[in-house]
Amino acid sequence: MASLSTFHYQSSLPKLPVPKLQDTFQKYLAAVRPLVDDEQYAKTLAEVSEFVQQDGLAEQIQQYILEKFKSSENWLTDWWTKYVYLKERKSIIFNSSGSMVIGYGPAATEDEYIDLAAKFALKISEYYWKIYTETLEPELVAGKPLCMMQKLYMYAGGRIPKQDMDDFEFQNVGDESISKHIIISHNNRFFAVETIKDDKLISFAEMRKQVKRLIEMSAEESEPIGILTTAERAKWADIYELLLKDPQNKKSIRTILRGISVLSLERNLPEIPVGPDHADYLDEKYSLCTAAGLHGFGAKYSAANRWNDKGITYYLGGYGYYGMLGEHSYMDGAPTFHCNIYLDQGISNFKIDEEVSEEYLNEVPPPQKIEWNLSEDIVKDIRETAEVFDKAVDNVLSRSIVFCEYGKEFIKTQKMSPDSFLQTAFQLVYYMLKNEFANQYESCTLRLFAHGRTENIRSATSKSKELCQIWTSSEATDSEKLAAFVEATKAHNKLAREAFIGQGFDRHLFGLKIAALEKGLPEPKFFKDFSFQRLNQYEISTSQVTFPDLSNSNFAPACLHGFGICYNIQPHKLNISCSTFKSYPKNDAKIYLDKLRQFFGQYREMATQLVNGNK
Repeated sequence: MASLSTFHYQSSLPKLPVPKLQDTFQKYLAAVRPLVDDEQYAKTLAEVSEFVQQDGLAEQIQQYILEKFKSSENWLTDWWTKYVYLKERKSIIFNSSGSMVIGYGPAATEDEYIDLAAKFALKISEYYWKIYTETLEPELVAGKPLCMMQKLYMYAGGRIPKQDMDDFEFQNVGDESISKHIIISHNNRFFAVETIKDDKLISFAEMRKQVKRLIEMSAEESEPIGILTTAERAKWADIYELLLKDPQNKKSIRTILRGISVLSLERNLPEIPVGPDHADYLDEKYSLCTAAGLHGFGAKYSAANRWNDKGITYYLGGYGYYGMLGEHSYMDGAPTFHCNIYLDQGISNFKIDEEVSEEYLNEVPPPQKIEWNLSEDIVKDIRETAEVFDKAVDNVLSRSIVFCEYGKEFIKTQKMSPDSFLQTAFQLVYYMLKNEFANQYESCTLRLFAHGRTENIRSATSKSKELCQIWTSSEATDSEKLAAFVEATKAHNKLAREAFIGQGFDRHLFGLKIAALEKGLPEPKFFKDFSFQRLNQYEISTSQVTFPDLSNSNFAPACLHGFGICYNIQPHKLNISCSTFKSYPKNDAKIYLDKLRQFFGQYREMATQLVNGNK
């Protein structure tokens, strides 16, 4: 039976619906209620009433969105990309980028490391080639097709810095000139390596030869030009324009931009602080790997070995972990999950079955070294950018744990959604530590719809607030605590299901705000209300990844006093990473994760005792 082409279902995918105003504001008020006091809630009710009923402004803006719904494939996506990402002027690393550890391989010796790098480069190129030859099968969930368009933004393109709003270049299916080279970097030097010849992948032997060559060609560190991609966007745009004035630099930038991806070879890493026999070794190694994925530990280690404007930058660490750093403007995390599983399985099951003569390998041209002509001013900019970024890296505390006592299977015996269990636990542990109720964000994919991006699952509900109060009450019984926990997970699960089918409210409110802006209307008072501002400040920002075994992701908190939490729910273990800013010492990722681990144990003990007591 013939396989379906990659974009087979694209023309038949439904459009993202536009929710009714009444539904959106009803859900908005429900989300606001646990976050504000009675007086503020009364003010918010009045603001909503005025916006919706009294002057008819909301309906006027809604009609603008409905017209856009009729005339476009997705009424939301271009606004989301433009205003949330491309117009943002902050550095992308700690404000939008996210990293993911994909897997682990043997890399104790240089030969093992080179082997792993060669396999990784070939599998990246293979996945890319499947997209552009449309032989990658479309993804389905519960028998329903998902939008595959974000696959086009993963490779052979990237973000281009501009003064007021960035641009993004990508390669489309059917383009006459399809990229066939990958960029591999080592010691801050970048090389172009052709991985596809005559529409076929090169052999493992040739790939290995090229990796070995480029490592030898970059024995000494180069000027860390890659660090410029960590700068604030307006500053990077100024430097970018200076670089483009030199023909060699312009050619080098085009070579990197057109490359399939960047594979950063990162053997220069901090040491794991404890030995393999130490009880905390797994957590310490896991913490190092997830932290390295996001920032490479600054310019003094591997941060300058990357080109962060690429749709995806892959990295291979000295401890054998491999992963990716995603540029978020045109691509979300969910479309990469299938790719990362493909890469991990491909590397683990890699078969070397071709025979290539040494004579042929010696005739293969060496990797193309990417050269730069750097003025004194640009070198100064590199130094300043490295200093700023290193300070930013030092301000982030990233920690990770592997909880091995139970996972998805045990949670399902409690008649709960595993995701809802984790989301509720994050909320409760925050309350237990701070005696404060947190606003919480969970990303949800909208890929059931054409060109769908994300929606927000509102984990902070009246039910989760009630749980926090009951769980920390000395008067509540274990039975009452567990019952409240279940009710909170049910409330979360309902919101998650609604968000997945396009019935959330956050993106609709965003659309109403942007539609008013695009129509040239004054910003409605509703969006200046304290409750709206409160609802968009997240003490807990979360994302679940669907990866094998010890994989996980990492990103910075959404605000100074926040926590950035990523998690991977395995059948019999839970992988959790957490980040906080050291400049807000009241938050500590390690303390939070220690408390979370303690709660996981406490929950199982309580649930088990309750079951045994009822027998």
